[in-house]
Amino acid sequence: MKAERHKKIINFLKNAGSAKVSVLSKELNVTKETIRADLNSLAKKGIINRCHGGAFIEFESLDKVAKKEIIQFLECNDSLNEITNKDDSVNGKVCVLGSFNVDMISYLPRLPEAGESLLSNKFIFSPGGKGCNQALAASYSDSQVHFITKIGTDQFSDYAVNFISSSKIKTSTIYQTEKFQTGTASIFVSENSGENIISIYPGSNMDISADEVKIQKDKIINSNIILLQLETNIEALREIISIGNEYNIPIILNPAPYSDIAIELLEKVDILTPNETEASLLSGVNVVDMESAKKAADVIYHKGVKKVVITLGSKGSIAYDGNKFIYSPAYTAVVKNTAGAGMLSMAHWRPH
Repeated sequence: MKAERHKKIINFLKNAGSAKVSVLSKELNVTKETIRADLNSLAKKGIINRCHGGAFIEFESLDKVAKKEIIQFLECNDSLNEITNKDDSVNGKVCVLGSFNVDMISYLPRLPEAGESLLSNKFIFSPGGKGCNQALAASYSDSQVHFITKIGTDQFSDYAVNFISSSKIKTSTIYQTEKFQTGTASIFVSENSGENIISIYPGSNMDISADEVKIQKDKIINSNIILLQLETNIEALREIISIGNEYNIPIILNPAPYSDIAIELLEKVDILTPNETEASLLSGVNVVDMESAKKAADVIYHKGVKKVVITLGSKGSIAYDGNKFIYSPAYTAVVKNTAGAGMLSMAHWRPH
């Protein structure tokens, strides 16, 4: 498999510094022509430098990848949900760069007061993270999804790998680091009101680098759309956005959890999908109803983003492209887990 060969070539160059085509050909038991093609591909991505008869790595630009991290390329579920070329044109290929968290959810009769201990009626241990949620949601719409994420080498890493590789997500690249633990979320849910309190430890999610994104350029430019959120390293986000802009790939950004970094990225993304709170912070307009949501959408639009979709919970969502507003009602659904119920469905909009 080409991805596996590329990984071995990078690791070999990491240890040796440089190598001849003939040496790599013998090491990987493939033809010299295959090695030359691999080296040219890696050089085109900016990962290595070609030289006469071989290649070498620029350690300055790939310090984290070369010296600190374990690279794992997982090409999983290649036979799952095979989609025809006709379907590709309809559903498309989606690339998601984002978080994977292990969610630990406790269901309580009510949310505790400060300093109070309550007995939990139910406990769930499940996969989560806004990036993983985006990848799964797109996969269940029959899109071909490539998910790029990062985990630790702790007790949760095997769980993460096993879940992603057995899910409907078609292919994935999972990086690992020994420096940080896999991301986790501790969630307390009130069984009476459905309200929740969430504490997130981002861990390895914030450690993915621009160089690691660059390695995935082929997967990124082969997609029809890019889905992002703010649960990963800003340098990685800048890199994938830069690649998307260069190749005119539409980019959707969910500005959550909110950060002022979102303002910096507005002019470089095509669709922004804030909720009421995030829209209020981005616009300075207190979003409480449909009219205030429209005002906020207009303010955000004039900050440079091409389209704005503000999600309003039970009130539905409002979209704005600078010319007209499009309203989408909230459809009745049975919510099994309110902590993971914030995913946006942008289908079935109607003019308002």
